Amino acid sequence: MQSALIGHIRGGTLLTVTEPADHGPLGAALRRARRRAGLTLRAAADGTGISYSTLSRIENGRGIAPSLDVAMAVARKVGLEEREVLRLAGPLARAGAIQLVDPDIRRALTAGRLSPNALGALRREHLRELASEFSASLGAGRPVDMRMAAKQLGLAVVACRTEAGFDYDGATYRIPAAVAGSHVSQRSWIARGIAHRLIASERGSPPKCQPGALSTKEEREATYVAAHVMVPRPLLAAELRKDPLSASAPAVAFTAALERVASRFRAPAGWAAARLTEDRVGELPW
Repeated sequence: MQSALIGHIRGGTLLTVTEPADHGPLGAALRRARRRAGLTLRAAADGTGISYSTLSRIENGRGIAPSLDVAMAVARKVGLEEREVLRLAGPLARAGAIQLVDPDIRRALTAGRLSPNALGALRREHLRELASEFSASLGAGRPVDMRMAAKQLGLAVVACRTEAGFDYDGATYRIPAAVAGSHVSQRSWIARGIAHRLIASERGSPPKCQPGALSTKEEREATYVAAHVMVPRPLLAAELRKDPLSASAPAVAFTAALERVASRFRAPAGWAAARLTEDRVGELPW
């Protein structure tokens, strides 16, 4: 999902779009469907929770975009398919739109609202997809060449003895000179820079990082994406097919798999453990 499903979630409410005029295509489609159905604005708006004047503004792409529930309610009145509503509701990838129409997911929504756990799960899924899309262009090398990966993003990596992080425009990423002697530490630093760059690029803002504040939401997300870039899902799956690891595997088997994955991917043990736990045992809460 190159476009952010999570970008449509504000304060626990699932919205179709977040800025005025972004819903022009959706409004136009609703207007065409309403006219085909021979309904007036009043008739189409009746029972949907909005006034006919609000529906008129929606149809003309003016004002705040409708909530998903409102858009779906109007669509049902005028005979427009739900999938078409989701496709036109903003920068939402087709795959994400189809998933939202799934009955099981629709039942998980209550008046368009999501629980904190559901929001977290959606965000993790989005971050996984973000990392997977990027990792797909890295080839099948194991371990992933982090400097080459950074270069693909136009990110220059330099060692420094001053403050680590990005320069003012986000084109250069400084890693501590002290980690140059540790291959794994150097790789993890670069992976975190790549993760920050991916997340920031999607948001349309310069990347920032706070190496000394790893407990912040931004740094936790960057670490999560970095672990997926360093240990991509397809490569991890291929590795585990050689020696399957079940959720009920004894601790000694998990430890052996952890050592193998950390060594093969040149990844920090903590990141390898998180990837193994997530892919083979279940989601890690964070």
